[in-house]
Amino acid sequence: MSIQFLKPTLPPWELFKKAVQSFYETGMITNGPVVRQLEIAVEDIFRVGHAVAVSSCTSGLMLALRSLGVKGKVAIPSFTFFATAHAVDWNGLEPVFVDVDEETWTMSPEALRKAVAEHEGITAVMPVHVFGNPCKVKELEAICRENGHFLVYDSAHAMGSKVGDEWVGGFGHAEVFSLTPTKMVVAGEGGIITTGDGELAARLRAGRNYGNEGDYDPEFVGLSARMSEFHAALAIESFRSMELNVRRRNSLAQRYRENLKSVPGIYFQKVPEGCRSTFKDLTIRVVGEEFGMSRDELASYLADSGIETRKYFYPPVHRIKAYWERYGKKYDDFLPVTNRLSREALSLPMWSHMPEGVVDLVCERIIQAHESDVK
Repeated sequence: MSIQFLKPTLPPWELFKKAVQSFYETGMITNGPVVRQLEIAVEDIFRVGHAVAVSSCTSGLMLALRSLGVKGKVAIPSFTFFATAHAVDWNGLEPVFVDVDEETWTMSPEALRKAVAEHEGITAVMPVHVFGNPCKVKELEAICRENGHFLVYDSAHAMGSKVGDEWVGGFGHAEVFSLTPTKMVVAGEGGIITTGDGELAARLRAGRNYGNEGDYDPEFVGLSARMSEFHAALAIESFRSMELNVRRRNSLAQRYRENLKSVPGIYFQKVPEGCRSTFKDLTIRVVGEEFGMSRDELASYLADSGIETRKYFYPPVHRIKAYWERYGKKYDDFLPVTNRLSREALSLPMWSHMPEGVVDLVCERIIQAHESDVK
């Protein structure tokens, strides 16, 4: 038996080929009408004023911080992919690592309030809708409003997530999505920035083209972060299936929950009431004292059975080599939930077109591991 951790869910080849043929012979293969078609589709579905397509979510985060004119320090979680922190550091800004909520695994509003009170110089906050689980947006926005902070969401995992009837994409000053092969909408490589601020959108469009607004005399230093027509064409076809993919993942996540609900030591990420996660990853906490083996031992057991898993996010960002000496040591004692979660979190196989039988097989092996004498 061999079960992959993920497989990209791609649109039919014939549809993509037809889309490519529509622009290939024109020679306009970057930042052309197909890119704008994708942006309009996102604006219409998510009911946001502006969508700006870029080469990656990381470049989008970098441009959002630069275009807003953020200075000083940026509060971010450490339980995230390191691109969140990289976007801060690349802008010459200092990360302030904030702990996450024990149940939702997203930035804790209480921890943010404490960080704002204890660390001078925070001018922006960049929470993460981790695994597609929406942050506590109302609480976070209230804190930022009270303190005059910029608020940019790392929404890499969250294209298709909802807070009540509102799509993720319309919160804060901007939100930035990823379109890589592991996401709900696939472009191969790419990202989308959404914002309700027209002036910010104009700076972002210039920023993705080195800062050039068309007069060859940039007012600020931007990036080469344009999206190609090829990537946009794939994203448009993939976007048509977004809702189906998200609903399918929610169904698979519920099947995981049902199969493992009575297993001691297995805990799931809590989705806030009234919200919808994309379940970009299906991640469990493995509490070794209750389950009978540690997260690492369970991962090895599953690997021996041919089941791929990932340890997201281990080590947490503040403990990786790039940040530990400069910032990580300073914040380590203030991140107890993050440190514990990073030792216990295990992401299980999940992709949008995954058969239900795969869930059942994975769960059977986890139950067998609990019941075995393997230590």
